[in-house]
Amino acid sequence: MLRGALKLIVLAFGVWLALKFLWGTQAVMITAFLGVLLGLAMIKPVDWLQRIKIPRGLGAPLVLLLGIGALVGLGAAVAPQVKEQTKELQGALPKIIASIEQWLNKAPAQVLGSGQPQQQQQGQQEQGQQGQQPEGEQKPQPKEGQQQQGQKQGQQQGGQEQSKPPQGGLSEKLTGQFQSFSGMVLGLLSSTFGALAGLLIVMFLAMYIAIDPALYRKGLMHLFPHDVRHRADEVLTTLATVLRSWLVARLIAMVAIGIITTVALVLLDVKAAIALGIIAGILELIPFFGPIMSAVPAVGIAFVDSPQKGLYVLLLYIALQQLEGNLITPLILERRLDIPPVLTILAVSALGVVFGMLGMLIAEPLLAVVLVVAKMLYVQDVVGDDVKIRGQD
Repeated sequence: MLRGALKLIVLAFGVWLALKFLWGTQAVMITAFLGVLLGLAMIKPVDWLQRIKIPRGLGAPLVLLLGIGALVGLGAAVAPQVKEQTKELQGALPKIIASIEQWLNKAPAQVLGSGQPQQQQQGQQEQGQQGQQPEGEQKPQPKEGQQQQGQKQGQQQGGQEQSKPPQGGLSEKLTGQFQSFSGMVLGLLSSTFGALAGLLIVMFLAMYIAIDPALYRKGLMHLFPHDVRHRADEVLTTLATVLRSWLVARLIAMVAIGIITTVALVLLDVKAAIALGIIAGILELIPFFGPIMSAVPAVGIAFVDSPQKGLYVLLLYIALQQLEGNLITPLILERRLDIPPVLTILAVSALGVVFGMLGMLIAEPLLAVVLVVAKMLYVQDVVGDDVKIRGQD
């Protein structure tokens, strides 16, 4: 009894110590996971280069350099346009809010389903009430000249009030929020040393994994007892296949969404359509929330031209969200992965809150890893249910 209690205490202390270590090294763990993911993606191209007599020690750096060159070229082509449009959007944000407010004020009947008809009814009711008043109680009416002057002054004051946005109103609040967000982004970008160090670690991890994946696989096998090594090898093989399938599926979805968004924005005559399409394609890596984040700059830039165009772009991104959820994701992702959408939303939300943007980026592949391990080692081996897993032989 006492020995069992001591074992339980030691186990709980060990778990607490491990969790504390993982929490303290969370940045390193996320970087390592991204490096492993990139390395698994590089194995197939390096295998192909090896078949045409290019050694793996040369093929892995070559694949990495080609990928970096493609990204740098794409960034150099798009960065000036994105930077220019971001500055334009930041400077035009008060104008966007003012135009939205004026548009809603000018066309309340079309937008809210009310407005002038109610005012006319109120005027008719007031006239009827004045007609029912007794003759002895009639109020003195002001002169026509004074009425006209009062109406003109009221119209002028009303126009001035509409042209000037209220202090502390929606415009100033959103402008302040946008400036604080821009400051946060610039603060993150200013820490170039940390970003470059993390990027270099990811690239070197991926390169060494792609050069000799068997070396690290054998090293992991030595951590398991001999009687379970065969099952551990099956789990690792399935994990590698699932992660590679996830990456390929996400890349296909990114290209599809990027092309569709670019073509649609060009047809709507939206500025920086190519840059916005690339942003939409890149943010497709983040499930569910990525399309929402990519819609914000596109709708804002469209509202600079006209509120109607902004509404059309908003409807476009809603249609793209439906297209992704009902066609692209089922055809591409669900055929390669068995991940329920509800679990994906919860995982992306939780890791986004805890780890930020990087947490949202790794949420889906990390969830795929957890589900594969749970299905193979618990559902199949412990429970005994016959569960099929994509990627498992």
